[in-house]
This record gives sequence, structure tokens and C-alpha cells, in this order.
Amino acid sequence: MEQPSFSTNQPSSNQASSTRESLEESTAQTAGQYLDKALHIIGSKMRQAASVVKERAPREGVARNAVESASRALESTGEYMMRQHPREEIGGVVRRYPLRAVGVCFLFGLIAGSVMRGARR
Repeated sequence: MEQPSFSTNQPSSNQASSTRESLEESTAQTAGQYLDKALHIIGSKMRQAASVVKERAPREGVARNAVESASRALESTGEYMMRQHPREEIGGVVRRYPLRAVGVCFLFGLIAGSVMRGARR
């Protein structure tokens, strides 16, 4: 004779695993969307900073050349950040060169801080 199966109201381990994976995937997609938006905003701000740096550059001399070079770097980096999906590329670069990545972030913070402080005056 066949035994009746008693159903408990607890989900099976496969259902729980599937639900957890679905939640993780959804969370990752949401985080990715926020990261894409943040990268776009950062890129836009970097391009704005580049134009402010150009406006305030000395009119001649070695300092002008250095400021123009920094401005071009800011602008090109800003354009790069505004691209559709640079986060995978950025992650790869950070994994390959972690100390350089920290240094670049530090320098960017210094430049952005001085530009913002100068814009308020």
C-alpha cells in the first residue's frame, strides 16, 4: 500500500535556495544600477571640474602646461566614467593595481576638494 504523504508548510531546501539566489540576483542588479548612476554623476562632475580648472589656469608658463594636462586628464576620465558600463573594466584595473587605484582616488579627492573649495569663494 502506498503511504500518504504529509505536507509540511515549510519550503524545501531547493525552494529556499532558489528564493535566496533570486533575492541575491535582484540585489546585485539594483546595486549595479546605482553604481552605474553614480559613475555617470562622477563623470559629469569630473568634466565640470575640468572646465573650472581650465578657466582658472594661469595664462602662460610651465604651470599653464601642467594645469592643461591635468584638465585634459580630468575631462577624458570624466568621459570614460560616463560610458555605459565601465564598472567591469574599473574592477579589473583595481584588482590588478590596488595601490595605484588608492593613489588615484586620493589625488582625485584632493583635486575635487580644492576645486569645490575654490568654487565656493
